[in-house]
Amino acid sequence: MLQRLEAVASRALGIIAGAALFAMMALTFIDVIGRYGFHHSIFGAAEIVEQLMIVTVFAGLAFVSARNEHITVSLLDHVISRYAAGAQRWMSIAISVGCMLLITWQMCEHALDLLRSGKRTAVLDLPQWLQPMSAALLSLVGLALLLVAVAKTRGRVGATAAGTD
Repeated sequence: MLQRLEAVASRALGIIAGAALFAMMALTFIDVIGRYGFHHSIFGAAEIVEQLMIVTVFAGLAFVSARNEHITVSLLDHVISRYAAGAQRWMSIAISVGCMLLITWQMCEHALDLLRSGKRTAVLDLPQWLQPMSAALLSLVGLALLLVAVAKTRGRVGATAAGTD
């Protein structure tokens, strides 16, 4: 059951990130055509693109975390792996989990500050706390899926937790 839920969540995050990226591209394209071709831009396009950017980045981060496929630099791996391969692997995992915790916590703090202040966006008059809260929720999903991926792969570097497509 957990594996199926993880696979569905991972696939959904990939689709959400891709759809948000496509929507951002299409909206920007149409807005530029409207602005320069017809002298009318799309109302609130910049704010919509901001929200889509947040969804793209944080859904993408959660998707990568779910698959345990972060970008790695193996500059000193050959030296470190001879002496402390296990420690290096678990330190890398601890840093990844720590960074995801920090991102989630800071986004929640920022969203709560904006919620208390009652600030709204300039053009569409949306509550500003929606943006960091959506980032926090996607980060929390990414953190949970990262922990599941680490548990499934037992921390093996390069192992794909969500399976192959």
